[in-house]
Amino acid sequence: MRSVLEELYMGNIGFDSGYYAQNSPFVQAARIKHDSMEKLIDSLNDADKKLFEQYCEAEGDIQGITRYDTFTSALKFGILLMIE
Repeated sequence: MRSVLEELYMGNIGFDSGYYAQNSPFVQAARIKHDSMEKLIDSLNDADKKLFEQYCEAEGDIQGITRYDTFTSALKFGILLMIE
């Protein structure tokens, strides 16, 4: 059996892979976001769609960077807590 650190490194332990029930607040919010996004995109002209796509890509990049920073900070804190 691999260690927890090995499993974490290999990607076998994930924190974003939780299951949400279909009636959970998360799934409800995701549906609203998806439906709203479709309506918004349908109402845009081609230039506005490109601009919105750039916005969404930048937002995704920011979220990825933030998740990484949060993960590394939490891991470092956990390690310091264990040492103490």
